[in-house]
Amino acid sequence: MDSAVVKGVATNHLSMEWIKLKTLGKGSFAIVHLVKPTNSVSDDQVFAMKSCLYQLSSSLQKEQKILKRFFPCRNIVQCYGDMLSFEQGAVVYNLFLEYAPGGSLLDLINNKYGGKVPECDARCYARILVEGVRDIHERGYVHCDLKPGNVLVYPSDEYGSVSSLKIADFGLAEQPGERVDEPGVDPWMLKFPGTAVYMPPEGINYKKISASMDIWSLGCIVLQMVTGKLPWEYEDLTDLAIQLGSRRYSPKIPENMSSTGQDFLSKCFVRDPSERWTADMLLSHPFVLPDRPSVAISNKASSP
Repeated sequence: MDSAVVKGVATNHLSMEWIKLKTLGKGSFAIVHLVKPTNSVSDDQVFAMKSCLYQLSSSLQKEQKILKRFFPCRNIVQCYGDMLSFEQGAVVYNLFLEYAPGGSLLDLINNKYGGKVPECDARCYARILVEGVRDIHERGYVHCDLKPGNVLVYPSDEYGSVSSLKIADFGLAEQPGERVDEPGVDPWMLKFPGTAVYMPPEGINYKKISASMDIWSLGCIVLQMVTGKLPWEYEDLTDLAIQLGSRRYSPKIPENMSSTGQDFLSKCFVRDPSERWTADMLLSHPFVLPDRPSVAISNKASSP
C-alpha cells in the first residue's frame, strides 16, 4: 500500500491532499488508484483516481470534459474533477471518479454468477444499460467501447438482489458524424473504434460514428451475460472481420432464452444500422419492461 501523501492543484488553484490506498487497475498509459482525501472526516469518502503523465493525458482530459455533461445521470459514472500533482519528478494528471465497490460487470458475471447470469437478472441489468445508453445518445455522444469491463457495479436497494450498474470509460467516446482516419496509418490495416469483438459490422475500418454502434455492443453485453461467452468465436482479427462482414454469420442467440429475450437481441443485431432499434425504442421492449405487480382481487361476496 502506498501511504505517501500526494498534493494536487486544480486549474482554479484549489488544492487537495490524498493518500493512495491501493491499485485498482492498470492500462496502457494510465493507472487507477483508490484514494482517500487526508482531510476526510468519513472513512467512506474515497475516490477512484485515474492518473497518467500529463503529456499522455489527452484522452483523460477528453473523458473529463465529456463526463461533465452527464451530471447527475444515475447510470453513468460520476466525475468529481481533475487535478495536477508532481510525483517522482513528473507532472501527473489525475481524474477523480466515483468508486465502484463491486468492480466491473465482467467481475460480477464471473464472481457472483459463476459465468452466466439468470435471464431474470439479465433483464434488470439490460434495462439499466439501455437507460444509460439513452442518456449518452441524448447528450450527443456515442460511447464506442461498450463492454462488460467498462460497466461498473454498485450496491442498490432499488433492484433488490440485483446490483446497480453505471457506464464508465469515455476515453473513446465521439460525437456522431464523420471521423477522420489517423494520418500515416496503413489503409489496409484493420481498425475498430472500440474493442473489436463488441463492434458491429459497420465498425470494420469505420468511417463514420453513429449511435447505432452502441446498440450492437449493448446486445453483445446482454448475450455474454446469459451465455457466459463472447458474441463471436474467432481465430484473429481477420477471421472476426470476415464473420462481421458476411451476412452468413451473426451472433448466435441462445435457443433456451425466452422469446422476448431472443427478440430483444435480434433488434440489437440488425446488420443495417439504419434499421437497428434505438435506445428509446428498446426501453419499450417487453424484455426490459418492469414486471407488473399482481392485482389483488377482492373475494368479498356481495350481499343479496
